Amino acid sequence: MNWVHVENLVQAQILAAEALTPEKNYIASGQVYFIHDGEKFNLFEWLAPLFERLGCSKPWIPIPTSLVYASATVMEHLHLILKPLVELSPLLTRNEVQVQNISTTHTFSIDKARRQLGYSPEKFAFADSVEHYIKTRAEARSKHVFPKVMLLFLAILSLIFLSLRFDDLSVLHFFKETQH
Repeated sequence: MNWVHVENLVQAQILAAEALTPEKNYIASGQVYFIHDGEKFNLFEWLAPLFERLGCSKPWIPIPTSLVYASATVMEHLHLILKPLVELSPLLTRNEVQVQNISTTHTFSIDKARRQLGYSPEKFAFADSVEHYIKTRAEARSKHVFPKVMLLFLAILSLIFLSLRFDDLSVLHFFKETQH
């Protein structure tokens, strides 16, 4: 994946604005540019410093894409069921899994921005930002109680949903059998 630090993004926007002037012959007019830090990253390797600092170990088993797809399906159905009660977007969608955003490396060239705009991204390491995140995380920790409660609620609802989908395991089937 390609990431962009906010300072590099601002640099690109300023250069693009300047390239829309008569002095620069309006070179950016109608143009589209990919902007990132100029390096490719594996998402999981890139996030490793954050997970390590948070005390999380590296996953020791790979999860098949089919299982992730099934989880995304459950999340989407739960989202639709809960939509009238809670405004909560699914953490993952089937579309994201289908186009394999989670398991494929995507890289975009910034050569055009370098050539036409003079874009020259600075190098930033994600690990440098981790410490700042850890410090601000303690302040925001109280704000994370609601999402945890919602995730537990969603897990319980997903089990109920799955039990309703399979007649032999259905809660309703169990109650019908005990009433006869």
